[in-house]
Formats: sequence, C-alpha cells, structure tokens
Amino acid sequence: MAKVCFNMTQDRLRALPSVTALLEDSRLVALLRGRRRSWLTRLIQEVLGDLRRELLQDQGPFQERDQLLDRAVQEVQRLQAELLQPALRRVLNGTGVVVHTNLGRSNYPASALAAATRAASFNSDLEYDLQAGTRGHRGRKIERKVALLTGAEDALIVNNNAAAVWLGVRYFSSGGPVILSRGEVVAIGGSFRMHEILAETGCRLIEVGTTNRTSLDDYREALEPGATVLKVHRSNFVVEGFTEEVSLAELAALCREGDARLVFDAGSGTLYPFAEFGLPEAETLLTEDLGTGPDLVTCSGDKLLGGPQAGILLGGRRIIDGLRAHPMRRALRVDKTTLAALDAVLNMYLEAEGRPQIPTLDQLAQPLTQLEARAAALLQELKAEAPPGWRGQVVVGQSSVGGGSFSNVTMESRLLLWTGPKAELEACHQLLRLGNPALVGRMNQDGLAVDVRTLIEEELPLVVEAFCRAWNRLVG
Repeated sequence: MAKVCFNMTQDRLRALPSVTALLEDSRLVALLRGRRRSWLTRLIQEVLGDLRRELLQDQGPFQERDQLLDRAVQEVQRLQAELLQPALRRVLNGTGVVVHTNLGRSNYPASALAAATRAASFNSDLEYDLQAGTRGHRGRKIERKVALLTGAEDALIVNNNAAAVWLGVRYFSSGGPVILSRGEVVAIGGSFRMHEILAETGCRLIEVGTTNRTSLDDYREALEPGATVLKVHRSNFVVEGFTEEVSLAELAALCREGDARLVFDAGSGTLYPFAEFGLPEAETLLTEDLGTGPDLVTCSGDKLLGGPQAGILLGGRRIIDGLRAHPMRRALRVDKTTLAALDAVLNMYLEAEGRPQIPTLDQLAQPLTQLEARAAALLQELKAEAPPGWRGQVVVGQSSVGGGSFSNVTMESRLLLWTGPKAELEACHQLLRLGNPALVGRMNQDGLAVDVRTLIEEELPLVVEAFCRAWNRLVG
C-alpha cells in the first residue's frame, strides 16, 4: 500500500511544469523582459515550490500538466501585479481608536507631511554646519525645541521609545543592577516585553514588590550605590483593587539619597493637558514628569504628541551628551524625513496659543454635536443603498484614545450601526477590509458599526463608496 501511495505521489510530481516551461510560456514572456527577468524567475521558483508542497500532501483528483501550468501562470501573474502595488494600503479608521497602533498611529498634520516631503526631495543641512562649513550634529536644532517645550536641559531623538529606554538603561547601568517593580514588567503590542528589552542591555534586573503592591521600602531594600531604578508607565493596562505604587517624586528622592539613577519611561510623550478634553489626569505632561526629579525621562514622539514614530530622551545636558556619544546611538538614530516631520509638529506646539491643530488632538477634541451630524450624514447617504433586511441607525458608542494611553478610559462617540442577517454582516465586514481603501470598523453581537470619531470629513465619501462596493459584491 505504501508503495502504491509513493508511486501516486511521484506521478503527481512528474506533472509539475519546470521553471523553463513557465519562462517560455507566451502569457509570461511580456513580463520577463529586461531586468525584471531575474526577480520574476525567483518568483516562479517560489510558486512552483508551493505547488510541489501541495502535491506532496494532495489526496484529491490527479491534475494534468496543463492544469498545473495554468495554475502556476495565473499565480505568477497575480503575485506580480500585487508586488507592483504599494505595500501599504490606505485604511479608513472606523474603529473609534484614535491612536491605533496597528493602523499607523498618529496621522501627520499637513505641515509635517510637507516638511517630510521637502526633506526627502532635496538636500539639506542634516549633518552640515553651514556657518562653519564643517560636519554638524544631526537633529540638534530639533532636540533644542523638545528641550524648550519640556523644560529639560537637553534632549536626544532616537527611532522609538523602546530604543530610548534601552539606551538610557544601558548608559546608566553598564551591566549593573536595574531595579524595577514587578507591577511594571509590561508587555505591549507585538513582541515588546520590558524584561526582555532590559536583558539585552546586559544589566542585572532586580524585580521588587508584587504585581499589585510595591512600596518605597521594597525599593530601598534593593537599592545599592550606582544602581539604576526604572519606573515604567503601565501603558495598556491598569491595576485596581488592593494596590500600592510609589510615586515618581518619592523614587527621585530615594535615588538622590542612595546615590542611584532614576529613569522614567513615560510611554507616550504629552505636551498638551488632556483634562481639557474631559479625560482624567492619568497622563501627566512631560514638564511635570521632569519637575519631579528623575535623571532621565523617555517617551514616544508619536501617539499623544501627534508626530512621527520616534523616541525622545530628556535629561541634564551632561547625561544627554553622554548618550549622544554612546556607540549605539548611531544604530538608533532617525532619518531626515522623521526629523523634518517631528520638527514641524514641535513648531506647532511652539507657535500655538491654545491647542495646536494636530490630527490626534483634533479627533480627541471633537464635540458630540459634530459627531452626531457626521454619523447622520453617512446614514442619509447609505440607507437607500443597503441590502434588503439591513437597517442602519445612529447610536451612542464609546471611543478610546489608544496608543497605550488612558487604558481604562472611554470617550462618548457616535456610531453608524448596521443590523441584518448575521452571515451577511460578517461577509460585508470582510469585504470592507479587503477594499481599496480598506475600511476597518467594529463587528460584534450588536451588528456592524463605524465610529465616526476617527474619520475625517474628507473621508466620508470614501466610506459611502466602500459600503456600496461591498454591498454590490455581497448581493451580486
């Protein structure tokens, strides 16, 4: 029996066309001209490899060589067309999560987009001192703006906050002890786990306290001269109930007494008082963080700050100079477009008398009357196009800030909610995600919903088109 199966498998594999057969196929010849031939040949090899693996496991009807050739050609054509499209697809954010880490986080204001485009299109004095005619320091003017806005003596910009934490801890600890509360050994999106990042610094991690309670005495008992104490913003979760946490100010005083260094990972950088949006004072301003006395504060340049993804280190001039001279800084530096975009965002904070017109802040500040009108306008455009059995209505919903901030806080919003046959709702949800632009909303037991807080006015016609396109495919 085993021999029969082996022979059947070999017969299936013999029917597999060769790479040469595909290279000479008239349907692919036009694609294989010039320099494209080399990478398309590799693509053909990958397609045939996938087919080979499928045939080794296939127990279905035997496929003739011509059938397999047609399948391979069609797959090469599909993949070739897909590869030549932009790798990132525009998404209409109907989730209600303002700083959605999976959808690109904060959107640039127009001035930041223009600045990044200008920096990418033309040469600049990125690392050139025009007055002296010598090599200059990348980002120094932008870092000065950060320092002025936060009250720090100096600042350093790296590629993200994880890099900022790593560099700060590595600089201070040099492989020595780093003290961290067990309640702050955080894990956030993707593969970021705080203790694993710290392990890569070569430090000796000392966890103190428990998940829900860490006292000042816990830190004091573990403290030794030259140690680094790390306090971490809990980012995307809260600990409630029987809890105890040591404040940043108390830790700063303890570190001064014990000849230790204090690093505070503030999570998202905050330069605007979010209490004005009705949000609790859970996220302190960077000026407040620095005022409590840590040696170093790290934060993100995007998220609540509203700029491009970057990491910012804030501290005394001598410390920042040491970080700037660290051999790993070059590996963690940002490119010219990121610096240009961040510069434009910082200028908006420097120039603003009130709230700067930054998309992230604009979405959080929207009044309910505006959200109600936006949802009603969408419903008016779409209700006549909905499939039979579907019903749309504007309902009260809850948005979230996202970006690892205000993790237990929601903001009242307005949703366009569709109810109807469950299978059709789920199919429509998938079709919306696969559109171009894609539309990502919410699907739960209540139905299919779009939160209008995270959509801008210019995107409403695109939302209408996305639903109409999905419905046409659904009932077509």
